[in-house]
Amino acid sequence: MKFKMRNLIIVISTFFYSGYFPFAPGTFATLCFIPFYYFFFSKLNPVLYLIFTIILYFIGVWSSGYASVIFNKKDPGKVVIDEVVGFLITMLFIQFTTERLIAGFFIARILDIIKPYPARQLEILKAGNGIMVDDAVSGIYGNILLWILIFFKVL
Repeated sequence: MKFKMRNLIIVISTFFYSGYFPFAPGTFATLCFIPFYYFFFSKLNPVLYLIFTIILYFIGVWSSGYASVIFNKKDPGKVVIDEVVGFLITMLFIQFTTERLIAGFFIARILDIIKPYPARQLEILKAGNGIMVDDAVSGIYGNILLWILIFFKVL
């Protein structure tokens, strides 16, 4: 039973092993997630989208917390479920267009890399919370930025 649970944790936390990509695994995982976003999340009722995002966040806290033990690192590079959730938060309540999808992808990745205040400071939290919350905060900033771009008719 433990072996199966370990495999499930790795599959979830690495987003179906995309976290094993040799360079920029977070960016690669987000790219791998785009078909899921396009075919499922972009068509969801906004309330269901929010509910699924919250559920996925807590699954990410759980799986990445255990993955940090499995990989014996505080925030293993292979763990990319946080980038997936950060992208979902960036796109939350944003009506789908191809331009917004592309902008959301780049905004989510840039903000995840620079980690604006207080995202970087929140990495101090323990286990899965420290892994997930910085991307959630960056996703909130990304969402606000997308709304500003939409408001000013850039997107």
